[in-house]
Amino acid sequence: MPVIEGAFRHAALARFSPLQSLASEGGPEIVLARTKGKNLVVVKVLLDRPIPPEVASELSHETSLGARLTHDAIVQTRAMVLEDEVAALVTEFLPGVSLQRLLRFATQRGVRLPDDAGWYVVERVLSALAFAHSQRDHAGASAPILHRSVGPGSVVVGWDGSTKLGDFGWTRLRSIIAPLGHVSITEHGTASALMAPEQARGGAVTERADVFCAALLALRVATGRTPYARFRDTASGVLLAMSEGKVLPLSKTRPELPAGVRAAFDRALAPDPQARTVTAQELADAVRAGFDLAKGKAALVKLLERWREQLEKSMTPWEKRASMHDGVVETSELREGALALATADDRPSSDALVTTDQPDEPWKKDKDALPNAEAPLAPTDAGESLSRVGAAAESAMSIPLPAMRMTMPSVPVYGPHIGPPPAPVAKPFFTGKVAAFVMFAVFVLLVVAAVFLLKWLSGPS
Repeated sequence: MPVIEGAFRHAALARFSPLQSLASEGGPEIVLARTKGKNLVVVKVLLDRPIPPEVASELSHETSLGARLTHDAIVQTRAMVLEDEVAALVTEFLPGVSLQRLLRFATQRGVRLPDDAGWYVVERVLSALAFAHSQRDHAGASAPILHRSVGPGSVVVGWDGSTKLGDFGWTRLRSIIAPLGHVSITEHGTASALMAPEQARGGAVTERADVFCAALLALRVATGRTPYARFRDTASGVLLAMSEGKVLPLSKTRPELPAGVRAAFDRALAPDPQARTVTAQELADAVRAGFDLAKGKAALVKLLERWREQLEKSMTPWEKRASMHDGVVETSELREGALALATADDRPSSDALVTTDQPDEPWKKDKDALPNAEAPLAPTDAGESLSRVGAAAESAMSIPLPAMRMTMPSVPVYGPHIGPPPAPVAKPFFTGKVAAFVMFAVFVLLVVAAVFLLKWLSGPS
């Protein structure tokens, strides 16, 4: 049986059997569990301590909003466990890979997703947002449900191609519990999150902020580049850039895309929220008109089939081993590290930016040329990409071990060879009995020569 620990010692969580867990830095524990009905769910433990009544009321209200989102492109909220000393959000589990990890995997290999596949993912995200923004209250008035942190880390791509947007209201939930000291977060997200200009400035957040962030996600998928990569030398630099909305539009980075798509997403990237009048539904309609989404889903499934083994191998040993509860038997249904792979990686990665070592030199390039950090990558081919047996560079999959020797002299050296192997040394011939015989013969010859030399010097007697 798995070890029951942490928040799962509470009776309120007894109906869930923990299988895998992740404890993200500065965030609550996330547990993959099985219900009594044998369904897989994700349990996000918000609090494991006494909960003030006002905090419990806010958590309950925010969760009730998320429970109304029953769209097929939204990760479903199953329940909110709220007791005196434990609060946990229960959602469905989609076996697959986080879009953030998928994009990082592709970018580290110098490619981006195929256009049809990438825009299929974008359309799913926009459909989810359009449904959430179209919600109404009991009186029939518009009451949009906001996401507040749309990004690759909140999107899960299933192995079967189904793509869902999760974490609706997650930023708001974490901000509710932040005063209790459980997490470190502000109302407007973390410093590493991509935000709309008004969010970065601390202004009011509306559905237009979600639209801007969705457009940033589309830019990431369409180019293979991370927005604001040019400004990431310092945290203050990227925050200032986000507050000003400094990002190159699709009309500049991908001018060959359909005109309707470029025009719609350029409107979505307007820095001024008052000028950002395009809706998530209009963006989704533009994508549907510009791309073959059925073909895109098929290409995505094909790509995931070829990349799956390498994606699973790209997980660090810590992510695999730390995510498995004791006593869980690995099965084909639930592989080691399945929860970690479907969850965004919070660690920063300079590889995801794919900048060049050489700085831009304005006097040596066309004034209209794109910065190196924002020039789009070439698309990968879903049929000719990484194979199941793996065609990626070894360095991309693991960290090479340095050469080392164990303390016992009879144990061989482990790790890669340092430099080429030494050339074999030929065994010398002049050894042993041969050397002894030659030395004796030379000695005899020297004695004979000395005798003759003495007789010659002494002359005739």
